[in-house]
Amino acid sequence: MNLLYIATTYPTPTRPRQGMFNRNLVDALRVNHQVRVVAPIPWVERLRKPDSTSRSTAEPSPDVFHPTYFYPPKLLRNHYDVFYWRSISPVLKQIRRTFTPDLVIGYWLHPDGRAALRAAESFRVPCVAVSGGSDLRLLPQHPARRRAIQSVLSDTQRLVVVSRDLAAQAIRLGMPPEKIDVVYRGVDHRCFHPSDRGDARDVCGLPRDAIVLIWSGRLESVKNPTLLLRAAQRWQMKWGNRLRILIAGDGSMRNELIKLRSRLGLDQCVRFEGNLSQQALAACYNAADAMVLTSHSEGIPNVLLESIACGVPFVATDVGGVSEIASPGVDRLVPDNDLDALVDAVVGQVESPSDAERDFVPDGLTEMASRFEAVFHRVVSSRKANTGKAA
Repeated sequence: MNLLYIATTYPTPTRPRQGMFNRNLVDALRVNHQVRVVAPIPWVERLRKPDSTSRSTAEPSPDVFHPTYFYPPKLLRNHYDVFYWRSISPVLKQIRRTFTPDLVIGYWLHPDGRAALRAAESFRVPCVAVSGGSDLRLLPQHPARRRAIQSVLSDTQRLVVVSRDLAAQAIRLGMPPEKIDVVYRGVDHRCFHPSDRGDARDVCGLPRDAIVLIWSGRLESVKNPTLLLRAAQRWQMKWGNRLRILIAGDGSMRNELIKLRSRLGLDQCVRFEGNLSQQALAACYNAADAMVLTSHSEGIPNVLLESIACGVPFVATDVGGVSEIASPGVDRLVPDNDLDALVDAVVGQVESPSDAERDFVPDGLTEMASRFEAVFHRVVSSRKANTGKAA
């Protein structure tokens, strides 16, 4: 098949770790299909310089297009799809000269999903929308965005979600259950797999006898990284100089968090790693005693799937679909924004680790791509049957 993938959440030069799930999926799909990607870069991001602390790069590809996405920040958000469409239309005309898709996929329901539906209409092909989390969990809290998302759900041929929790959210917004497919994200097991902890700590420049925690994600309010630093102050009181916390990722809160680290007296134990390459991130996971996630909202966090693949247990807020991948007796869940519960759960994880068997292990990228392919084939076959074309 020829596939057109539209997603703002995709690796860029300034945000090379952003949307790695989409990059991994596209790479896996390319084994059997021709794929073109339209990944707009917001104009405000164009103004940013690449993070000097980053150890990851977004490799350029002739099949990935990065038009500039122009929009009025924080204004007319329920109409962002109009600005999005106008921003990508010239690139779509360029693609049309040499490529005709059989299917359009839009990641993130609004504005990306609505723009993907318009692209599918212009090519006269079906569209599949993919939701990653907050577009179903948080955006519908705003009435105008809720209506925009419900409109996308009504018009798309199928919806793919990454957790059962998100499927339930979509049903509550009016999506017929029979139009929803749940496909869990896969992990690149060539990169993310268990390795010797001592060797990993050597690679990361960490003492072999340290207590090491890793937090990975965007430094944004929805990920609640301030909770991690507040908890770190308590862990430092308990473990002293043995404590090391690695924060992998970047975002708008970086400078604020660096200042908070200093105010809390955590300069010696908390390291901001910036955006890491897949290999460097895998080393950090394997160096850790536990992975910590503090988010207010999630679908299925890619960082937890990666830590599981590396054999590292996690302590996470019980939000979204996190409980679907947690193994009882191995991982620990805590209420959202509960400082005491988080502190106690991490102490328990570190000081009383379990030897229970994990009952969830993420698929590899090939298996994940196969599940998506099955959805795509059904949609394309159904469209051909309905239009009287040969299947």
